[in-house]
Amino acid sequence: MSNIFLGKPLHWLMLIVIAAGLWWAGDLREHIVHFDAFIVVLLAISTVCVLIVLYGPGHDERVTRDEIVPDETELRLAEVAKPEIAPE
Repeated sequence: MSNIFLGKPLHWLMLIVIAAGLWWAGDLREHIVHFDAFIVVLLAISTVCVLIVLYGPGHDERVTRDEIVPDETELRLAEVAKPEIAPE
């Protein structure tokens, strides 16, 4: 399954929780009847999810399938963009 679902299980769980919450709000018409409460809950859930992604467990791990290797064009552009330091 790790070949299909790239990323951490916690992130997939957050996606499922967010989708379920939005479905619930739409089914009960919370975004129409209790708009203020809906916005507060939506912002709170969004903030918690962003904080979990940024500061959660293993936030410095690589989650791509392949190694990211810069191509030759990017390397040449990086060399051209370096500022020349004039000798004193």
